[in-house]
Amino acid sequence: MTLYTLFLFIYFCYSFECSPGCIGGCEADNTCRGGCSENYFNDTSCLYCKWTDVTDDINEAFIPNGTSCMKTTNIIVKSTWLPEQKDIENITTEKIVTFTINENSNADSSFCYYRQKYRLGKWFRLDMKDIHTDALSISITKNPESSAFLSIDVTNSQRDAYTGNCLAHSSLNETRFEASMLVPVLNPIYSADSKRDENFYYIFVNVKEFKVVTVSLTIKTINGKTGVSKFNLTQEVADSLAKDLSKKMYVHFSLEQDGIICYPVCIPNIIMKVFLFEVEFDGDYSILIDTRGADRVNYVQEFEYVVNGSGYKSSKCLNIWSGKPHGVFADEEPNGVSVRIEGKANTKRYFGLMSEEQRANLNAEVRAICPKNCNSASGNGNCLPQEKKCLCENSFGGDDCHKLCYYNGNWQVNDYSSLCYFNTSHCDQFCKCEPGYTLVNNYCVSNECKNGNLGSGDECIQNSEGCLTNCMCDSSSGWKMSKKKRKCVNVLCGNGIIDDLYMKGKFLRKEDCDNGTNCNSFCQCLDGHIPDPNDPMSCINNNISGGAIAGIVIGGTVGLILILIFFIVLLIFVLRYKKVDINIYKIQQPTYYYYIRGSTNAPPSKTARYMIDPIDLDYGNDTTATAIMDTRFERMEVNNYSRNKWLMIIFHTPNNPKYVFYFEPQVLFIRPHSTPKLLTSYMTLHCTTKIRDMKIPYTIWFSKSKSTLESIASLLKDKSFETWTPEDQVQMDKLCKNVRRHCHYHITIKTDAASSTHIDMDELNMSEKPIAEGAMGKVYIGSYRSVPVAVKQFRWESLSDEEMTELKQEVIAECEIMSKLRNPFIANYMGSVTYIPQVSMIIQFFVLGSLGEYLRKDKEDYVKLPYKLKVRMLFDTARGMQFLHENRIMHLDLKPDNLLVNSLYTDSACCIKITDFGTSRFTKKNNKNSEDKGLGTPIYAAPETYHDEYTNAGDVYSYAISAWELFYQEEPYKEFKSLFEIKDYVESGKRLGFDTSIPMLLKGLIQDCWKQNIGERPSFEQICKRLVKLDEDAINHLELDNDVSDGRIEEIINNRTQRMQDQLNEISHD
Repeated sequence: MTLYTLFLFIYFCYSFECSPGCIGGCEADNTCRGGCSENYFNDTSCLYCKWTDVTDDINEAFIPNGTSCMKTTNIIVKSTWLPEQKDIENITTEKIVTFTINENSNADSSFCYYRQKYRLGKWFRLDMKDIHTDALSISITKNPESSAFLSIDVTNSQRDAYTGNCLAHSSLNETRFEASMLVPVLNPIYSADSKRDENFYYIFVNVKEFKVVTVSLTIKTINGKTGVSKFNLTQEVADSLAKDLSKKMYVHFSLEQDGIICYPVCIPNIIMKVFLFEVEFDGDYSILIDTRGADRVNYVQEFEYVVNGSGYKSSKCLNIWSGKPHGVFADEEPNGVSVRIEGKANTKRYFGLMSEEQRANLNAEVRAICPKNCNSASGNGNCLPQEKKCLCENSFGGDDCHKLCYYNGNWQVNDYSSLCYFNTSHCDQFCKCEPGYTLVNNYCVSNECKNGNLGSGDECIQNSEGCLTNCMCDSSSGWKMSKKKRKCVNVLCGNGIIDDLYMKGKFLRKEDCDNGTNCNSFCQCLDGHIPDPNDPMSCINNNISGGAIAGIVIGGTVGLILILIFFIVLLIFVLRYKKVDINIYKIQQPTYYYYIRGSTNAPPSKTARYMIDPIDLDYGNDTTATAIMDTRFERMEVNNYSRNKWLMIIFHTPNNPKYVFYFEPQVLFIRPHSTPKLLTSYMTLHCTTKIRDMKIPYTIWFSKSKSTLESIASLLKDKSFETWTPEDQVQMDKLCKNVRRHCHYHITIKTDAASSTHIDMDELNMSEKPIAEGAMGKVYIGSYRSVPVAVKQFRWESLSDEEMTELKQEVIAECEIMSKLRNPFIANYMGSVTYIPQVSMIIQFFVLGSLGEYLRKDKEDYVKLPYKLKVRMLFDTARGMQFLHENRIMHLDLKPDNLLVNSLYTDSACCIKITDFGTSRFTKKNNKNSEDKGLGTPIYAAPETYHDEYTNAGDVYSYAISAWELFYQEEPYKEFKSLFEIKDYVESGKRLGFDTSIPMLLKGLIQDCWKQNIGERPSFEQICKRLVKLDEDAINHLELDNDVSDGRIEEIINNRTQRMQDQLNEISHD
């Protein structure tokens, strides 16, 4: 049995990348068919060891050990993020500490995030009270015999801090044995109520797997700006790139291992990882460094070193490039920088590639561009770094925008006898033929082409219809290569019109026919046929006798009667039966057990006795990406080349909610000596995910008995590795006695998923615990392609399947609307995850949270806000609501909790962004037991909404309650005991009270906005105009800011920024 299991495992892993924790092989890359082995985290990928929570009194952890996960009970038990002092060793500067990590070492979790949470390691503590230098140089080495992946993490958080801040992280991979990282000396991080008498750096040195490694750790103090460049772009390298502009080199920027941690001189307020490199070259070309291929946010700075009179070395910012796309098409552009560096004689220039990700490792493309500076001084063109080439003016071209020898059908030189036409095949930018090609009539011709054959890259036989001297179709006259090489076909052929065809601007012929009877694919009549005078699109036989004509008339009449009968029968059939629903191709097909015992891996060929064409599927999108939710199809032709055996093919479609691949039929039978059979493959994508080069396996079976193949298909249907029984194997063994041949291979997908707002859940890194929770659901902080996001998951546990489906469609429709809304005062919608039952909505994360967190004294971040800031917040909210109403969108739940704070500074371009518009209807449908009527939150709801009357004026009423709460920073109706009291109060026309402190203009606005008659409430356009006067009047009410503390506001901003950074560190990439 063990040998049998091993045999299956080897075969099942043949076609796909499979993790060692998989049981039963993989049905796609890192998607396990049979679940995960013991001690692995069962998430279908089986890549990581099982996680245990020591707070649940489970004193064990699982650590990777090659192809398995080993259990250890040597776990550090701690009540906070930091171990007790007995588990931490003190360390001092200028002293080498040597220690060994092995299977007996303690396991613990780091303050820096690792996907594999528990790791073997050792803790250290460095007293920082007497260290007053700029930075620390932390050097770490390991013994050369060890293949351990070693990591070192540093934090300046103190014991009573909320969590450990991942200040610095570096690593030594399996092949590196020493590293040194620079860490800035920063102030310690405490909790809000700390005594602040500690100042330590805590260091955790750890290994990725069960490995034995001897480590030496040394810490030194450093003053001034220092760092070693890890990459030097020399004159020799630059010149070699400039000699061949198609040549490019890739430089690996290993920020994780070689980056220094600092405040970059060009972005001095953010700690980043910086990879230093130098450039020193001179020339009339530029060097381009492009990191956009990684699609990660990063920056590049150019700086120079400055040394003062006392020898202190500092740096000065010269230039900076941002990796965040800007402009209208920013959402469609990849993240990353594209830096053009021009040559400077005898000058060494210093650069730094920067990222906020501690583990960032990027591959940058380096190439030479724009020789002779595109001759821009002469007005010939300009350099476009984003396009990696010159943009030339008319009549100029080539790599450097020189004057073209041939342009727009005319020669621009006097002697062109030895030149070829620019832009034709194998003719270079200087009108010279490439090596291996001969000049004939100003075309570059291969030897095979001259001899009447096809060379590599040739399209047609020389001088055939539509074919130029160089064996290429005359595309300028509309000719293209036909599906079967050797001939050209005109693009007008097949349009249902008899066209005149031209070649090289001269009339060639008129089409005989077009897409009609007896008309070939080149719009010529078949041999022995002439154009039909009665049907210009078709052709008729050249010689037709009178009897033949009579026969045609009689036959045509009979045929017409038969066609009429056919349509009558078809009409009856259509009326009796429902038409096929295209949605059937959007559901997952049954699972067939991927049985390949005794099978050979055989691609389609006559030797393998079968053929499938095509084997690579692009579903008609060979040059464009496939739109999400669009069902595409491609037909495939299957041949049975065996002499006397039936063929059965089974497509083992992946069962993955991200996409659906549907084969019609999924199981196909072909008799021997039969004509090729057609099948159709349908593809529907549910999110933007990686599908290119994905493989869909199939199995081929040959037998003289069709019933044997049918029995095999029936046996495999709805079976998997887990459900396959010994009895099934016995039955299969009997059936396989009649199987003469059994092989397997795969279909390869050759298209990409289009960019969309339908997000792949696997690209989201989310916090384990929610940062907020309410009636709608839970909110998590996350990271999507290096951008902080808020992930909202709806609370739908109590819904039936039908209700969940209905509500899911409504959320998807709402997400589609949100994706089209772009306004400075509306929270940026990033996308949604809708292909799984737990629908999530992803928006931009705001570090300052919602306005409601600052208004009530029982809140942690309560703060007295300046009156002018309050007016500005009301103005931003009104402008955002005006935009929504202009787009026929009601918010339905406008309140401070749904107003996100973008800034707490009055002079900011935007202080408030609106979120959660329309989502209250989802909450209402889920809240089955609620007795209150209407959508939204009751204390902000307009009186008419209790009778299910919803208009834009209802949002204006909610705005008034929010404005009252913002001014007084108190809970509305706090003296009321129930929602029913509030309902009766507002329905009777009563409202919240005012005191004498509120400015009259604001009081009047609020009173108008909550009037009982909805027709008397102002629109948000009118509210915005009134708020302009309120803003001008704010200078007359400085007494309202007597208790405002700017220091408290700054403290809140700093604390929340640090809190967000801590949360992001926990979810950052391993």
